[in-house]
Amino acid sequence: MTTRTTMVEDDDIEARRMLLDSVRRYVERDYRFAQRKAAMDAPQGFSRAAWRQFADMGWLSLGLPEACGGAGSVMDQVALAEALGRALPVEPWLPNTALCAPLLAASDLAPQRVLAQDIVEGRLLAALAGYERQGRHDAFDIATQARQRPDGQWQIDGAKTLVLGGGCADLLLVLARTGGERRDTLGLTLFAVPAGTRGLSVQALPTYDGRQTATVALRRVMVADDTRVGPVDGAWPLVEAVIDRATVIACADAVGAMARALELTRDYAVTRRQFGRALSANQVVRHRLVDLFVSIEQSRAITEVAAAALDGDAVARRHAVSCAKAFVSTAGRALGEDAVQLHGAIGMTEEVEVGHCYKRLAAHANLFGDADWHLARLSAIESVAQAVA
Repeated sequence: MTTRTTMVEDDDIEARRMLLDSVRRYVERDYRFAQRKAAMDAPQGFSRAAWRQFADMGWLSLGLPEACGGAGSVMDQVALAEALGRALPVEPWLPNTALCAPLLAASDLAPQRVLAQDIVEGRLLAALAGYERQGRHDAFDIATQARQRPDGQWQIDGAKTLVLGGGCADLLLVLARTGGERRDTLGLTLFAVPAGTRGLSVQALPTYDGRQTATVALRRVMVADDTRVGPVDGAWPLVEAVIDRATVIACADAVGAMARALELTRDYAVTRRQFGRALSANQVVRHRLVDLFVSIEQSRAITEVAAAALDGDAVARRHAVSCAKAFVSTAGRALGEDAVQLHGAIGMTEEVEVGHCYKRLAAHANLFGDADWHLARLSAIESVAQAVA
């Protein structure tokens, strides 16, 4: 039994190594800094050709069930996120593969699972319209209302903010309140709403790290009951689990950006000369580079621990995810600031890549909850555990 398990683990490691090799080759050949900037300048804010390549290489399928065309595990998805994160991609792979596809794949309705397969194959772009202005990082703080009419249709009214990938989405997964009070976790239902639905208004907004988000308004939006993703009033447990999953993937993406920032800073310190010698000849610079390296290794380790906890007990999952996000948010932003400082004023110019690394890390620090929010979540978990004990 042990031998068989070891063989399976060895196969997983080898498959992951091949995946990472393919990502590195792609980034070095087809997604360099200049190509990323060109993708940002495209009308839709990302490269459709790159998105097609992501699908063709199977990257959109990682960590999803085989029934909807998925392959690999969530650990493969984490490995991909770190390797691809070095290139600071602007394509909406995070909202599609870490948020929307898992939600659709878990549905008990066949049409929703087909939509998940459409995402995997690159035919459909989706976004989770969950967060609202008054809730900030609390995705369960939902004022958007969905009421079922006598004819069976649902009428949705409300507004969403910071919908990651929403500006280019063909489909929005709208989290709406069908029961309970505004901050209740019970009484939430998820609906799959096509972007062209009457009464749905989407305003695309670019983020400062090169990605895009959107604000969404819903005024008397009418959808059929078969657009429901999951049970009435019972969407929150799955939505929370998927947000935790996306949080870990975002942490891995940040580790990749951190590694790239260190690489650029190290190369700059070696080649930049001041007062007749390289910056790297200064002991204090070398010490700071070592500190940045240690920060990356710590961030990678805590992210892998969180990834391993995703399929376990919900309380353990929340604890591991919040530990990782609080640490990586703080460490990533600090590393980005140090990398820019070691470059000097040139580090914040649009033409220098390290400034874009910093912007990605600063944006990540607030994505899916900042460090303070996750520390408060950890405190709440500990308080409940002590009360039970």
